[in-house]
Amino acid sequence: MANITTQNNWRFCRKCFALWFNGFPTNGTCPAGGAHDGGGSWNMYLVTNPDERI
Repeated sequence: MANITTQNNWRFCRKCFALWFNGFPTNGTCPAGGAHDGGGSWNMYLVTNPDERI
């Protein structure tokens, strides 16, 4: 099996409909205005070192 590393704390913003990294003390700036809104979003894991065979 491939050695896969992931990074969690990625959320879906209900305002700008994009993923953003929620692992910092602030929520970042949303292009739709103010801070991102991850209400109801799952904690998503993204692959950080994809194996070329995947």
